[in-house]
Amino acid sequence: MTHPSPAASLGVLGARLAALVGDLDSQHRREQDAYAQGYRDGHRTGWQIGYGHAHHEMAGHWARLAAHVRHLARTSPIDELERRRWDGRREDFANPRPTDRQSRRLAAALTRRRTA
Repeated sequence: MTHPSPAASLGVLGARLAALVGDLDSQHRREQDAYAQGYRDGHRTGWQIGYGHAHHEMAGHWARLAAHVRHLARTSPIDELERRRWDGRREDFANPRPTDRQSRRLAAALTRRRTA
């Protein structure tokens, strides 16, 4: 059995080292591509999750708004406006209120008039 010469051994070894170094560069490119793809996938997923949260939040706001509109549609607008304007019924606006200055005296006079 003959052994290759040292120069031939170095040539074969050099070729193998060159193939490994070339493979390292391609391995590095594959890793960079995989990292970039993973980053893009993560970014896209983050946007999708964010949009999902936003849609959920907007649906809640729309549901509350729709409930408010349905409630307003079921109330009598004239009654509601009079209640707000006159702080109660329009007919009772002139009656004394507990916060009035002379409420006790007027309330007593009104009670006497009603009973008489």
